Amino acid sequence: MNEQQEVCVVGAGPAGAVLAARLSDLGHDVTVVEREPFPRPHIGESLSPAAWPLLDALGVGDEVRAAGFERTRQARVRWRTRDDERLRPARGSEDACGLTVDRARFDAILLERARAAGATVRTGTAARRPAPSGSGWDIAVAGGVLRAGFVADATGRRRLLGERRTTTSVRTLALHAIWRGRPPSDGAQTWIDAVAEGWLWGARLPGGGLRAIVFVDPQLLVEEGRERERLYRRLLASSPLFAALTRSATIASRVQACDATSYVAPAPIDAHSVKVGEACFAIDPLSSCGVQTAMQSAICAAAAVHSILVPDGDSAAAARAFYAEYQRHAAASHAATAAGLYAEHRADGDAPFWRRRAAQASPQAAAPVPAPVRPAAPGAGGSLAELLPLRVRLRPDAELRTTPCLVGERIELRRALAHAALERPVAFLGSSELAPLLDGLPASASLADAIRRWDRRLPPGRGHEIARWLHARGLIERAP
Repeated sequence: MNEQQEVCVVGAGPAGAVLAARLSDLGHDVTVVEREPFPRPHIGESLSPAAWPLLDALGVGDEVRAAGFERTRQARVRWRTRDDERLRPARGSEDACGLTVDRARFDAILLERARAAGATVRTGTAARRPAPSGSGWDIAVAGGVLRAGFVADATGRRRLLGERRTTTSVRTLALHAIWRGRPPSDGAQTWIDAVAEGWLWGARLPGGGLRAIVFVDPQLLVEEGRERERLYRRLLASSPLFAALTRSATIASRVQACDATSYVAPAPIDAHSVKVGEACFAIDPLSSCGVQTAMQSAICAAAAVHSILVPDGDSAAAARAFYAEYQRHAAASHAATAAGLYAEHRADGDAPFWRRRAAQASPQAAAPVPAPVRPAAPGAGGSLAELLPLRVRLRPDAELRTTPCLVGERIELRRALAHAALERPVAFLGSSELAPLLDGLPASASLADAIRRWDRRLPPGRGHEIARWLHARGLIERAP
């Protein structure tokens, strides 16, 4: 069996399934190869509310809502100090709640979405490391070879393509197991606790029972004589919250260990391959948003791969630059956020576990600290109302810079507004492209005149919203 495919996606977790669905929607010939038979269990059952917009954009939101997964309406959190324990309710609509999902069923929903879009799906099929062949790849699978012009690595931490990774956090180990029984009926769906040697997370599982995970320094397992279960039980017992949980349940699985260290792949994309999900970068589990981050990487990758496979002008080069910058920015933002959370919630004074992670952002992942938002300088017009009758300009230290941008389903080079007050260059506010609007500022008799010009090409009121956004960030000033 020798098959020729346009794109081969190896790995059918959330990242691989979403990438396959999006590329199939865009008309590409896609095959998904997954070594495990589906449905298959998987750790990582917790989804934050940020997953809902992605699921709706993929067209599976209603199916996930109807699947009967448990809404995370309340979390029992024992954090910062030993006396700081509280029940935190989710507020707002149903979609303001996170979810605790059966990953076997959840992942199957996403994979079926890819199949329905036209992707060929082969589960229970192991793939060996792809070998370069001409302008594509040969991928050895059971029964023969798949030939693909483009390959996507969605195998998580397995490193299908074999490149080294750049670690971006302190090394962290996760020990986890499933417990059966009836957890205390305190109304919580998840539990989080901080102890001196690490932190603990637990959640009710669909169908009963709960999964409890402890996150520790790997060296702690060595010091414990590599006795996983002994270390695991000791740390659970050190937490009044988890000790109470486990007293009402019995362990029902082997204690497993997995790496939970953050990293980035140095080369996330090239002319013939892309890495998505944890094959591209892994974030600290403290954020509880690994699944949606994987899906988001796949959505960005799909636009980049589409622009490479169906190039238009400089779109292929722009696509590679866009995805590499997406990876850098996303990994850096998550690293900075995690470091802040560790610092904010540091338990038991100056325990090494917490102190090291509070300062864990490495040179490779350190996000530039955004400059504070600077209002318009005194004498430059002051409030927005005072600027309206005056001629204005962009501040001299702001510029319109050519930048790869996501436009519809493609990556294109567009001019974007760059300034120290902005975390990244901004090409669009909503659906409004900024550069053509800002080009007209010098010819406008006043800011009010510029807003009237903008409103002739934008929905009513949108021009004033853009002016407010620019002013709030100190990006416009009175023209001399």
